[in-house]
Amino acid sequence: MTALEFDPRDVLEKYVALLNEPEGSVIRDVAELAHPKDAIKSVLQHCIRTAADGETQAFLRNSYIALANFQQMSDDEREAAKLLKEVGAPAPEGSKLFHQQARRITHIAQPLQSVLDRLKAEIAVLTQDLKSLPGAD
Repeated sequence: MTALEFDPRDVLEKYVALLNEPEGSVIRDVAELAHPKDAIKSVLQHCIRTAADGETQAFLRNSYIALANFQQMSDDEREAAKLLKEVGAPAPEGSKLFHQQARRITHIAQPLQSVLDRLKAEIAVLTQDLKSLPGAD
């Protein structure tokens, strides 16, 4: 399927709504996306090319990079991401909560590392893509 098979406005609206969800975490399952990543990328690229003002273009560029947060995940990776979200932001180092958080996430380090490696690689690719679009730094 190509982006042309989707209503671009629908693609953009659903993607932006997903990004604005308060419960969203950094690592997310690609299954949360209402449309294929390629369709979203294509719509965002078109919008970036045609955006009139810098603020809109910056928002679109950030949204484009945020696509990397959506990864195909195994069950173990999905569970690890869920636990990481439950644990929340790291507490101050040395605090009791910090040590509790560390104990809770120790066993999920491997699955998380796999997803984070893919996420970092995709950010690099998406960043390179953006360099070919108008408004590149």
